[in-house]
Amino acid sequence: MATYKSNAGNLLQPGAQINRLSSYNNEGVFGWPGVECYELIGYVPISNASGTAASYKTLDLTVPSPDRRVDDRVRDNRTSMVVQASSARPAYIYAASIAIAQDVPYNAPFSASTVAGTSPEPGFPANPVTADLKTGNATDYILFGPDNSGVPFGIPATQANGLNAASAYLQAASNTIAQGSSFVPALLPFLSSISGTYTQGDFANSMFYKATANTTMRVYSVTGTTATTANGGGLYIAADPIAAGQQAYIVCRVNYLRPTAASAWSDIQGFIDFASQVGGNDS
Repeated sequence: MATYKSNAGNLLQPGAQINRLSSYNNEGVFGWPGVECYELIGYVPISNASGTAASYKTLDLTVPSPDRRVDDRVRDNRTSMVVQASSARPAYIYAASIAIAQDVPYNAPFSASTVAGTSPEPGFPANPVTADLKTGNATDYILFGPDNSGVPFGIPATQANGLNAASAYLQAASNTIAQGSSFVPALLPFLSSISGTYTQGDFANSMFYKATANTTMRVYSVTGTTATTANGGGLYIAADPIAAGQQAYIVCRVNYLRPTAASAWSDIQGFIDFASQVGGNDS
């Protein structure tokens, strides 16, 4: 198998066109002068039964490979989602989202060639491949956010470091989070109002989350969004979806900014006058 350089995505420049940034290659876009913008998307597949739910409390996300042929895949899926950062070039996370994936609509009521409730849409699998997610406790949460040595940071009731911007969650009802459920915080970390004088509360939900080292993002089963341990009952799917070969897919996204690396020789090389390599000189 060929060896590929990791995290070697392009930094797209103004005028470049692309349909979607590559999460796999950590591809960024030069959106503002001096600022690189990134988006990572990954998923967690859940296919186990209730008896093993307790083993599914702290979960890594799969970032899918661009190579689609499983039997001849040059680049394997990434088995974790990592925000690239360093002390010299921190990452500033400003948004996160979480969802339970739902397959292409099945038996759509306005299909001209199918009868609603009896058959799939033309060109799609005979049955949906996604399932509802089940939780070990009736009202557990699934929490997506930065990892803290194998446990969640949680979302503190009093915000002091921007964890709210780097986290997203969904809560179960009667042990179920249905397909199609999703949550993206209805905010971006920008100050929009203040009290009579500036206070800590004014900035509670108006901060980026700053990472100064590579930061793994994970999904946790928890009993509440402030939890700092994976204390939920775990995750599973029901027996019927298992028998049908379906899975529940937890889909997560994180968006972040980084300062651009310092300018270097490559930025000015084409403008420097120097003697020709072949004959004469250019002075």
